[in-house]
Amino acid sequence: MDTFEQPDHETFAARIGPQAWRILLTTGDLRSYNPGRALLRQGDPGGFVLVLESGRVKVLAGAEDGAQLMLTVRGAGHLLGELAGDAEGRRTATIEAIDQCTARYLALPAFERFLTANDLTAAFRGYVTGKFDQAVTRQVDLAHRLAVRRIAQLLFDMVRFAPPGLADPLRVPFTQEELAASLGMSRSTVTDQLAKLRRSGALGPGPQLVVADLTRLREWAEA
Repeated sequence: MDTFEQPDHETFAARIGPQAWRILLTTGDLRSYNPGRALLRQGDPGGFVLVLESGRVKVLAGAEDGAQLMLTVRGAGHLLGELAGDAEGRRTATIEAIDQCTARYLALPAFERFLTANDLTAAFRGYVTGKFDQAVTRQVDLAHRLAVRRIAQLLFDMVRFAPPGLADPLRVPFTQEELAASLGMSRSTVTDQLAKLRRSGALGPGPQLVVADLTRLREWAEA
């Protein structure tokens, strides 16, 4: 099976460097979230940001029919809620823990003081711009991307953001039903596309979702 690198290039931790990241992790109040718990809810007021220290989270957007569609997965090193940090703003998505997660809670004034004191305002703006660009891309994907590519991208993100020390980092902790609901697809569509990924060798055999070849899975996601 493949080894894989952490996707550091897109995290806030990578943008500011290890020293500033360590300082940030001592600035806020530590909070813990069990799997399935919401860290943020769409429509709630802002006023603070969360600094994701460990674990994976899924970013969900409410559809018109009430379904919660998964937009992306994020892991340690990311900021959560910074797009609506202002108390007058509203959360644009729900963020839910996949694993046991820890995050640092910072009120907006404290976060702004951290940025100013460490000369990181430009780095923060670049990070926010990158997330806006990604959000636009994900919205286009929801409407136009082939089902197999959307599934492959989600599975790839789940593995590459797997936290250190996870017993089986290549296993994706979703059932086919959960995958279908999260992506707004029928179960039959998901079943057919997973079979295609298994035949290609990207996924292993059997009922559980286990990545067998991460490079091949990425090729499907980017095809």
